[in-house]
Amino acid sequence: MVTRTYSRTGMLALLLSISMSSYADEAEWLVAPYAWLSDVSYDQSVEGGASGNISAKDLIDKSDAAGSIRIEAAKARWGFTLDYLWLAVSDQARVTVPPAVIPDVSVVAELDLGIVELGGFYRPSADDHGVDYLLGWRSVRLERTILLIPDLGPASRFDRDTDFNDVFVGARYLHRFDDKWDATLRGDVSFGDTEGTVNLVASAGYRFGEVFALQLGYRHAAYELDDRISGADETTEIELSGPFLGAVFRF
Repeated sequence: MVTRTYSRTGMLALLLSISMSSYADEAEWLVAPYAWLSDVSYDQSVEGGASGNISAKDLIDKSDAAGSIRIEAAKARWGFTLDYLWLAVSDQARVTVPPAVIPDVSVVAELDLGIVELGGFYRPSADDHGVDYLLGWRSVRLERTILLIPDLGPASRFDRDTDFNDVFVGARYLHRFDDKWDATLRGDVSFGDTEGTVNLVASAGYRFGEVFALQLGYRHAAYELDDRISGADETTEIELSGPFLGAVFRF
């Protein structure tokens, strides 16, 4: 997953650089890597098919580290943004299935999640504070490994990779208290291959100079992904919530 996602992200970064090459010298650039301590809630359900209805709530429900990096370039009222988030966790849960099918099982789940956002923004103020309106494309790659260990009988392993592509729209607001402190709010929703996603961010930043700043905040993201497998409807719900700390570099 990591190799494919990094390759795709590198291609998007290259396209972003090429698209802005005509005025790169005048653009304001921002590079911001983040460490994210996220609580993960991963629910999986299957309706229909040979096994009837199976639901695994809180299949992954734990704290784990995730990271992201954001690259932006802006000139006057217009700008481009590239954001990449990655997450890899594993956990175990007990699942109750219809007695006529198989006994209760232990489920070991591994989840690799990669999210790439590529978009643009419009800022009426023509400055780096105030309201920005966001529009772009979000790609979600989900790689799952499910190991079923029944009380009786052999274990079974299922691997599935899925890509979802959405269009997202939203806005963000940055308020400067003075030349050092600022606060940012962001909200966006997306639609397309997924059944809908919500992304909410609140943060506070402190500038140490013209180039370097620290940003501390909280992010909540929720994804509902529907798919059809062998005549069964599969629904995956993922919620990520937790604080993050980022370093912001402006050029």
